[in-house]
Amino acid sequence: MKKLLVLLCFLLVGCSNSVYDDYVKELKNSEASSEIPFDIEFNIDNVNENRIIYQVIIDNPKVDASNVKALVIHDAKTEDIFPSVGIVDETINLNEQKGIILMGYINKTEDINFKVLIETDQKYIYTYNY
Repeated sequence: MKKLLVLLCFLLVGCSNSVYDDYVKELKNSEASSEIPFDIEFNIDNVNENRIIYQVIIDNPKVDASNVKALVIHDAKTEDIFPSVGIVDETINLNEQKGIILMGYINKTEDINFKVLIETDQKYIYTYNY
């Protein structure tokens, strides 16, 4: 019985990672949306001379945002996962909650291109170049 429970846990984690990976791949190949019905704010600060911290704030929905999934990716080389919400965990009800903050650290480079996916009943792609 214990072996069966351990096997089920591994399968669930594997499936979750696969869903996350699918979202990342899809976002990498997606174009920016013409209209974004949310306020999106980027904050980028130096941690030290080689690293930055980025923070993406998603707020003020102008559409129904009761089941929000969000993901932020960038084109800088990293071994870290990209910050997300609602993909491998519970979705966020942005109609009742004040904003979503997604943040991460990366090595500082000359130019970094970010993409943000916000999914409700539709998918919205926002791009930001730093």
